[in-house]
Amino acid sequence: MPENRKREYHELEAGYEFPPVSFQLDSAAVAGYLNAVEESSELYQGGGLVPPMAVAANAMAALSDSISLPPGSLHVSQELEFINSVSTRDTITSYARLSRKRERGRLHIVTVEFNAYNQENQPVLSGKTNFTLPQPEG
Repeated sequence: MPENRKREYHELEAGYEFPPVSFQLDSAAVAGYLNAVEESSELYQGGGLVPPMAVAANAMAALSDSISLPPGSLHVSQELEFINSVSTRDTITSYARLSRKRERGRLHIVTVEFNAYNQENQPVLSGKTNFTLPQPEG
């Protein structure tokens, strides 16, 4: 059974799978996201469609609940592929895996791949993100 505590990045090896996280973006969450990014398009207003970047933001938030990044960490790149649309009725489950961990002197470069699926196990999002992290103290 997976642990639900935040893991320190230096404890993890390439191949580590983070616990899956499920979430739903209801109309209130979508409205909050649209307000935060100052999006006024009618496409997302009350129609039940979730902006793709809102799905990505929630998948990344789920990841941030599972890994502890030290001060000085930098989010250096991200690649996203939006595969299917998401509605406010969908339950999304996000899976993440530490795919690469490299040392460059006093810095560590970590790559995390993630995928998100709806309740029918259809893919909705695929991506990877890279962080540069300082060497752990001690």
